[in-house]
Amino acid sequence: MDSSSSHRPRPGRAVTATAALGLLITAAGIVQPTAALAATQDTPPAAPTDLSTSPATSCQGDTLVGDGDVTLYAKVSDPDGGTLGVDFRLSPHGSESGDAIAETDPAKLTAQSGSTAVYVIPKATLESAAGGSVTEFDWKVRATDFHRTGAWSTICHFSFDPTRPGTPVIAQPGASTVGQPLSIAVTAPGGGTVPSRYQYQFNGGAPATVTADTTGNATITVTPTSRTNTLSVTGMSAGGNFGGTATISFNSAAPSTDQTDGDLTGDGIPDLLTVGAQNGLPPGLWLAPGTGDGHASTSPADIGVNGNGLNTNGSPADFDGSAVVTGRFTGGTEQDVLVYYPGGNDAGGGVIIKGNGDGSPLNPVGGNAVSVPAGAFQDINGDNPVQLSNAGNTSGGNTGFPDLIGVSGDSVNGYALNLYPSSAGAGNYQFPVALNASTPDGTADWNNWALATMQLPAADGGSSTAMFLWKKSTGELDLWKNLAADPNTGHLTYTAYPVATGWNTGAALTLQAADANRDGVPDLWAVSAGGTVTANLVTNLSSTAPATLTRVTETLTAN
Repeated sequence: MDSSSSHRPRPGRAVTATAALGLLITAAGIVQPTAALAATQDTPPAAPTDLSTSPATSCQGDTLVGDGDVTLYAKVSDPDGGTLGVDFRLSPHGSESGDAIAETDPAKLTAQSGSTAVYVIPKATLESAAGGSVTEFDWKVRATDFHRTGAWSTICHFSFDPTRPGTPVIAQPGASTVGQPLSIAVTAPGGGTVPSRYQYQFNGGAPATVTADTTGNATITVTPTSRTNTLSVTGMSAGGNFGGTATISFNSAAPSTDQTDGDLTGDGIPDLLTVGAQNGLPPGLWLAPGTGDGHASTSPADIGVNGNGLNTNGSPADFDGSAVVTGRFTGGTEQDVLVYYPGGNDAGGGVIIKGNGDGSPLNPVGGNAVSVPAGAFQDINGDNPVQLSNAGNTSGGNTGFPDLIGVSGDSVNGYALNLYPSSAGAGNYQFPVALNASTPDGTADWNNWALATMQLPAADGGSSTAMFLWKKSTGELDLWKNLAADPNTGHLTYTAYPVATGWNTGAALTLQAADANRDGVPDLWAVSAGGTVTANLVTNLSSTAPATLTRVTETLTAN
């Protein structure tokens, strides 16, 4: 017998000894805690914190939410770490017994200690519990480590709104004028949920809201932007649920005074008008309403969809290759559109299309268009203008129809800056007068300069012409203001201002002058490849130093 065997512990005693310590030795010799010791060492999970919801609510504020799912969030943690089971409970507000309307199974909803647990309460569950009226609910949450269960969190509240208003009633407005504010009354539908506010959309603009009084009545103030206007109004419950929608259309009168130069929509703000089939825009005559701060709408409308009236079947492509100029060319209060074709089948001619005053598509039929025959503007050498712009009353003729200013010539006879004095009647112009003016850089290469004009209010109640001049090859940009010309002698006077040097040198641009930010100083819109529009806002004009240009850039998306 091995004498050492007397020193081996008996197995039964070894197990008994370790069990007394709360440990077990497995057959493989691994030491494990007994259930009793595990229970002694286990710390229960902490009460969950950082309770929140989506839509967002205030835990103790009884926030009202609309008719949709509500998601509950809570941070769970356990000093021992590990995976925790999470018990969310939703109950009627103030329910002492805590009867659950909805509750999670901790065996199925788990989260790691230190993470956020999430529970989505379906809309249908909330609607069933609410029973068709605004109802307040309590919710709380606790965690378990599957040995011990932690304490409940604080109790949070929210109210659920399952109601929806009916269709509101919009009063037909009285007389209105484009550009003038108009108040329109809205009343609640008879019976059912009383709207707490209304969402409305005017002429396809961005939706806005107005608060209703306790009876569901409200007043909406809008400013008509066109002759024909559309207002849609939708009732909203206290929780933000949308009800029925009502829509009305009404007409507004044109302004009694002349529209602002370049304003085709009637709101007193100059608009951007540019020809398509270039600069990344489809064929057409694209109108991007100005906003008065240099910006223009990035979703222009094709007001040339009906064509130019010169062809039997009008098409937006009728304007391809043309240059367009706005002004009171028919002698009315609205801004009209002169479409001029420097080349092509109608070279040297075009058409004047009467404006609508509201930004709607032009209608070149039924007496709304005046054709200008090809060659109508030819100079003494038989040359058509390579460009034309609105010259207002530069000639001093006071005919009530704008003069034109432009460039014509050829490589043999040279090029000149010409004035085309207006006669009485739309589309009637006198023989061009060559003006005795050199280009801003002191030469006669007028064919290398692009012109863009606008009309500024004058002290006598009339207007004066301002003209930007840009030389593409060098980038020189200048501004001439207060243009005045003697049609008998060709003498031109003006006030000259240098604006910039090296401005967009060599770029392919379409220019339009306008007081884009309504500060009384001419600005310059430039349209380039990809539909990019840049408003060059001019300040600090000086006769001896370049001006300050502030650029506002956006991209037109034409559909």
